[in-house]
Amino acid sequence: MQALVNFSENDKMLACIVVRTIIKLNENAQRDISVLRASVIIPTFNRPVELKNCIQSILEQTVRPFELIIIDDGNLQDLPLKKECKDAGIQYRYLKKNKPGLTASRNAGVKLAQGDIIFFLDDDVVLFPDYIQEMLNTYDEKRIIGGVGGLIANQKPSKFIHPVRRLLDVALLISSFSEGKVLPSGFCINFGETGLPIKRVKEVDFLSGGVSSYRKEIFEEFSFDTEKYLGYGLGEDMDFSYQVSKKYKLMLNPKVRLFHLKSSKMRLDKKEEGRQFIINRYLFFTRHVKKSWWSWLFFFYAIFGYVLIRIISFIILPKTKKIGRIKGYFSAFGDILKGNIRIQN
Repeated sequence: MQALVNFSENDKMLACIVVRTIIKLNENAQRDISVLRASVIIPTFNRPVELKNCIQSILEQTVRPFELIIIDDGNLQDLPLKKECKDAGIQYRYLKKNKPGLTASRNAGVKLAQGDIIFFLDDDVVLFPDYIQEMLNTYDEKRIIGGVGGLIANQKPSKFIHPVRRLLDVALLISSFSEGKVLPSGFCINFGETGLPIKRVKEVDFLSGGVSSYRKEIFEEFSFDTEKYLGYGLGEDMDFSYQVSKKYKLMLNPKVRLFHLKSSKMRLDKKEEGRQFIINRYLFFTRHVKKSWWSWLFFFYAIFGYVLIRIISFIILPKTKKIGRIKGYFSAFGDILKGNIRIQN
């Protein structure tokens, strides 16, 4: 108030009113965000120990969610930490599904959710204590931001990739120097893959499924594709979030972090993993990226370059898991050439 000494009493009073009004507006803006209720959806499949660790990290949050929704595709004998969640004021919902499928589980969880922001987690993750708080603080009161994502803290850094190899990936339209972007080839640049991690809140083209959240109203227009992505989810998160990004902003906040412990239970073998990678890149490209005949040149240029590099890598340093993935690539090419993979527009 020292700056007001040369003003009249009326001017001082008016200035104080303006200052108080600005402070009040700022407080209201913060309140609009802080009262957002978080619904956390966790699809799970026969990982009771991992699920319990995940829920324990939710209980230890600086801002706890409004509700926790467990979608069970397996056979949980006991609901982990149910009493502890209720004692902490977290509504605990449980749904047992008869037909397994990650995308269907996410859609089922959304139908049950009553919160303002929907969080999706894998059952084998452990959250940093401020995970939910940082995620909610990223949303804007004007509802321009439709979704917010974070990063996996224990993801292996890609700094070990030789600079020549990195440049080759860029030249082949497999990678770029900007994470969270979709290239003309249909390849998506995952977070942590470039050696140039995002260090501030940034708008992106897609979000990773197990480290993401969305406004509830988004699901009045969009849903996860259960026809194209059956069973084990691989690429369904990019397909969904990229659609959302065409209408709403998606933001990546590097302060939102968790550990992904990658349980060995209920995972694809290397051959099927390689097969699904090629097929899902093909479907994503044809549905979201393809514009004309020249788009196909970008796609096949990148996809064959991707496979060729991995064949050369196997020849130089043979590993059993590499040959499994390579077999999966060629299996996928066979299905595509035979017309077994239906293009969806």
